[in-house]
Amino acid sequence: MPKHHRPRTAALILICLAVTGCTTSADPKPSATPPPTTTTPSPQGESEEAQGKRAKAALGQRSLGELEPDFVESGLERVQDGVHNLSPVKKGKAYKLSVACVGKGTVKVAVADGDPEPVPCDGVRATRNVENAPAHLPIDVEATPGATGMVAWQLTSIPS
Repeated sequence: MPKHHRPRTAALILICLAVTGCTTSADPKPSATPPPTTTTPSPQGESEEAQGKRAKAALGQRSLGELEPDFVESGLERVQDGVHNLSPVKKGKAYKLSVACVGKGTVKVAVADGDPEPVPCDGVRATRNVENAPAHLPIDVEATPGATGMVAWQLTSIPS
């Protein structure tokens, strides 16, 4: 190689090393930066995470270690995704479904063979009792057009 090309080659190598880095570790360390969250601000500026916390608080949900003996199951979903759950329960027993929606608009809640009932996304708990439940209790929550936010639900047994 001619002598006049060596400085240019060396400069290119240095630039490449500076751009790509000089690590040779076969086991890269995970990034200290947490992955981006999926908390999308609502039109009112409240994140999905905050809406979810408010919805769960409206139901009085506790941590797993503090659950009441009548607790069956619960969930938290985006209003747009809805809730479509088939809860295994004891056939013939009575249950209470509690729903709280935080955001804007209204969701429609249907349990078992009942007609869908509107629940506003105002953060207020709505309940619906189911007498003589089937062995698998269908729970469906659907958004009405334009509804957004988070919806929490909780199924508890009613002591007989």
